[in-house]
Amino acid sequence: MARMTHRYLVGLLLTITPCILQGQAANVGASLQPAPGTQQPVLFGTNTNLENSPGTKGTQLGLGAHQNDKNTKKKKKHGEFAVAPIPLVNPSIGNGGGLGILYAVHLGGDPSSEPSTFGVGGFGTGKGSWGAALGAQLHLKNDAYRITIGAGGGEFNYNYFGTGSASGSAGISIPLSQQSRGFLIEPKIRFLHVWYVGPRYHLITNNVSLNSTKFNPGTLPIPLPSSLNLRTAALGGRLQRDTSDSPFYPKKGSIFDALADFYGSAVGGRLTYQNLTLGYNKYLSFGPKNILAIRGSACMTTNQAPFYDVCELGQSQDVRGYQVGQFRDDRMLVGQMEFRRELFWRLGAVAFAGAGAVAHTWGGFGSSEPEPGGGLGLRFVLAKQNHINLRADYAWGNNSKAAYISLGEAF
Repeated sequence: MARMTHRYLVGLLLTITPCILQGQAANVGASLQPAPGTQQPVLFGTNTNLENSPGTKGTQLGLGAHQNDKNTKKKKKHGEFAVAPIPLVNPSIGNGGGLGILYAVHLGGDPSSEPSTFGVGGFGTGKGSWGAALGAQLHLKNDAYRITIGAGGGEFNYNYFGTGSASGSAGISIPLSQQSRGFLIEPKIRFLHVWYVGPRYHLITNNVSLNSTKFNPGTLPIPLPSSLNLRTAALGGRLQRDTSDSPFYPKKGSIFDALADFYGSAVGGRLTYQNLTLGYNKYLSFGPKNILAIRGSACMTTNQAPFYDVCELGQSQDVRGYQVGQFRDDRMLVGQMEFRRELFWRLGAVAFAGAGAVAHTWGGFGSSEPEPGGGLGLRFVLAKQNHINLRADYAWGNNSKAAYISLGEAF
């Protein structure tokens, strides 16, 4: 699907949510405010990440690091479910609800590997938006191989603000309806102990139209974007360095993630363009219950990319507090940190803050004001063995606010 679809779909599912399906339909279940992400959300988009955010461990189910014998001896062999209803309160796609189901298990009973994760989910709203997806993150042969695969589709009714920082700041939008179907597969192999590399392929079909009879197409406050009905396909690659200690609730280590997609007719698409996404997460523990998580990321797409595949601010793993897609352009720089505290029983709390900006070129960031965002959240441990949390966040941006509910951490 497109980036927007990706954020919504994946966010919900896996949060899977961005978890298993990156989360770039970016945040269907994850973003309760008008969206773009995610990674909502689009099930598959330029920064398509069946894992909800490029290289983010907390939202990417099953992307565990190869661990030492001391840690692996503590792991249990049986599987574990995480099931959660996900309410949606979203002015963009409408109010409604969804359901996300995750199953984590050591395939073949091998406790030395990170658990493989299987996910399925769906949602619907009163405004006619809906989405459904399923996916898996497989860890095989003592975590020597990781395979991500997923598929999904839906109809997403949302607000389009145009492209560029100025368009997002103006706050003027038109309603669009986007029907998307997508498929992604990404196998990786481990080398040098903590590095993973492999190819990736995804195919997405999108049909976008004006979602209102009140507007005259010739006098819209924002021109309709081009490439409304399009099939996109990309063959690319992914490189990760993963030293985090958990795929669901990392307390130490880091994740470097580099993703490149090359779109074109030779692999089944109709447009030729490229995307590059870089991400880095760092996890620091302060005592047994306190964690500081830090994330920085950058995104770049070439000029030929359709509007739903350019870089978009507002995904959970980047800056929360904005409609995903309100700020979009060919370049993006973002940074965020989050303090996580385990309270008592199965409860936890977080506080987070960050900022991000979009621009047409790298040089354009000099004249582009970063958009700040921050907020507070609560956590409830649904699956104790793997520490899979139900996440509820409320965030404030610059004259904006958003709520998020999903499975798994934001990053």
